[in-house]
Amino acid sequence: MAKGYKSGGFPAIGASVWSQFLKLKEESVVDYEVGAKLSLLDRRLQINGAAFYYDYKNKQLRARTNDPVWGWLDSVQNIPKSTVKGAELEVTAAPVDGLTLMASATYTKGEIDKFVGENASGLSGDFAGTAMPYSPKWNLSFDGQYQFPVGDSVDAFFGGTVTYRSKTISVVGGAENPPSATPQDFPLYGIDSYSLVNLRAGIDSDHWRVEVWGKNVFDKYYWNTAYPAFDTIVRYAGMPATYGVTVGLKM
Repeated sequence: MAKGYKSGGFPAIGASVWSQFLKLKEESVVDYEVGAKLSLLDRRLQINGAAFYYDYKNKQLRARTNDPVWGWLDSVQNIPKSTVKGAELEVTAAPVDGLTLMASATYTKGEIDKFVGENASGLSGDFAGTAMPYSPKWNLSFDGQYQFPVGDSVDAFFGGTVTYRSKTISVVGGAENPPSATPQDFPLYGIDSYSLVNLRAGIDSDHWRVEVWGKNVFDKYYWNTAYPAFDTIVRYAGMPATYGVTVGLKM
């Protein structure tokens, strides 16, 4: 069990009116966590698991203020009560010499328990029971690497990683669009699910290492965030397919 704090203060945002700088209360969280680690088969199999529960008070999240002159303006508000609960499992196996396999899964449910006000998309209402921003239900990862000798003190290796993140939203109540939004057939503040594939291969010795790698090798288009900017929606796309070579020396 642990407890943490984020100090109060004033939002660091571009503002047009004084109400955007209303003071923020201190944010606090109580973290409850329980887990276990298990080694099996002469340490060729490692299993780690944990369950957690975060109890937030006055969480500081992006919102909006409806000014009578300028309309909807950016602000930061306190969410009186919100919670995050979930579990994670990681399995690492070395079934044969040189081969390492890893799989991990994290399930998270973040929820606003109490908040009546205005959200970042300009909607007013009671948002109790809605999802917490940036809290995808599932994060999955699979990794494998095989390393084998090709000479005296020289090994070759190749491997890859596949990751998956389920859909989420970027603002409180982001699953619902403002009535005037166009189009209405998908959440404007939603972040779609996506999978990424990374590959690597190289040679490793006692004194040097050369690795050729590719990230997002299938050039998946995805974005990490979506937020309101005046009367538009801004999304930041993730990196496209990227390739490179890394050379390292061991002193």
